[in-house]
Amino acid sequence: MRSNMNSPRRLLIFAALIGFAALSPRSADAAEGFQALNGTQLQRLFEDLQDVTFPVDGSSNYSDNYIFSFRSDGSWEGGPTFSVWGNWRVEGATLCVTIKDGDTEWSTPFEGCFSVSVNWTEGTIAGAFPDLKFDRFIMKKGAFSELASLQPAAPTAVAQAAAPRQAAADRQAAQNAAQKHDLEMQRLALERQRLESETELQKMQLEMERLRQQRAAPKQQARAVETDRTPPVIQSAANVETRAALITIEGRASDDTNLVRVELNGKRIDTSDGRFSISASVALGRNSMRLTAFDAQGNKAERIVTVTRERDIPEIAYGKYHALVIGINDYTGLPKLNTAIGDARTVAKTLEDLYGYSVTLLTNPSRADIIDAFDDLRDTLAEEDNLLIYYAGHGWLDQQTGRGYWLPVNAKADRRSRWISNATLTDALQGLLAKHVMVVADSCYSGTLTRSIKVPERNRAYLKRIAEKRARVVLSSGGLEPVSDSGGGKHSIFAAQFLKALKTNEGVLDGTQLFERVRQTVILNADQTPEYSDIRKAGHEGGDFLFVRRN
Repeated sequence: MRSNMNSPRRLLIFAALIGFAALSPRSADAAEGFQALNGTQLQRLFEDLQDVTFPVDGSSNYSDNYIFSFRSDGSWEGGPTFSVWGNWRVEGATLCVTIKDGDTEWSTPFEGCFSVSVNWTEGTIAGAFPDLKFDRFIMKKGAFSELASLQPAAPTAVAQAAAPRQAAADRQAAQNAAQKHDLEMQRLALERQRLESETELQKMQLEMERLRQQRAAPKQQARAVETDRTPPVIQSAANVETRAALITIEGRASDDTNLVRVELNGKRIDTSDGRFSISASVALGRNSMRLTAFDAQGNKAERIVTVTRERDIPEIAYGKYHALVIGINDYTGLPKLNTAIGDARTVAKTLEDLYGYSVTLLTNPSRADIIDAFDDLRDTLAEEDNLLIYYAGHGWLDQQTGRGYWLPVNAKADRRSRWISNATLTDALQGLLAKHVMVVADSCYSGTLTRSIKVPERNRAYLKRIAEKRARVVLSSGGLEPVSDSGGGKHSIFAAQFLKALKTNEGVLDGTQLFERVRQTVILNADQTPEYSDIRKAGHEGGDFLFVRRN
């Protein structure tokens, strides 16, 4: 057996091949009734021994069986647990097996020899591994047909006299095989030593050449310093157009002598043989990216890469945008607010400057002012237009009817004639021709306008689809609860996050995305939960409001 038996998988396969089903020793009774086969019998038996299954006596610690077939051409194959194959031969009174498979751990085929015994009465074939301390293990039961031609005849006097001589010859043959194997192993060891010596010699020669070049390098560099005045060469695209916020700049820097480093906007970048590839963030508009390369003599080269980034806005018919912005602070019959008018003015300016809206701003309006503004919109808006209604002021919830109200500047706590109900707002929205209408309500109990909706995954087809469908949606600063009039510096906590989402948008922002950006921060910083949905009974057809950045 070879010395590389230490591989666990090899041991398992070879153990299975000889019927080695467990590593614990059997009792001595397991060998009773067995007779070892000689070389001739082994040759005849294994020339066509099919379906050898290990183990067959139920002693294995493993759940799988190992099936092997031997052929007269000296080959064998096994399965199903391991896809292995190999060769077999008879040496003296032992069967020697070579195992091969595609596993990369097996740098060379594995080989080992074992003896085989039979119980003629039971028709049982067993194997024994002489180098390990365990008894025989069953290889195949019921093998009467395979053993029939091997059954020894009753010994004659001549045969009995010749038996000791045959046994001595078998022992001598086994010794000769072992000596042959040892000599081959010694030859392989000497060959390995020769190859290792040659490898070490090559390493020494390479190291000597490296040291020679190292000694000569200072002189060569000194001569190069005196003569090299040529800067490196940088190769890359000069102009790049993109809609992405992150781009990749690629190229190569080269020099006649020795390239030292390459920089992008003053920061060193990694190179491989002068080649570089680096990601960089770019702002909207025109960006100048400066590539710089230095050689060992201090020569420098620069190259400017101009990156022009446009807004990622699909070519879709969005229509014109209008806004009615309402802010109320100075109530005559209710507690005054601090931030509502400031919120409304900032929202109006942001919509005008960044999104190109036509804005109507109402500060401290009465109920009649608001209704008149709705009527004006009904007369002026076209079917392809978009309308945003922003309301910042007091709100009220009727606990008996569950109906919500906006409270204009002249509202009184006990006079509903000066309030604007959800029903009034819904009727006004139904009468508008505008394709998309969004109500943004920063008031108490504004959640009475909403009911839950879901929006599918966004892509260009989605934007085109929702741009074509009517939308009546509402973004409320809270549900059926009071909301904060502060918390966002000069603005309410809700208004501050609403404005932040508008100012950081760089392309197309739908209402659901806007809601997602506002909701989390408001929840974490105030006792209110923003909501977003379609408006009940206002003509919603599955669209969504789109904020399209223009400036």
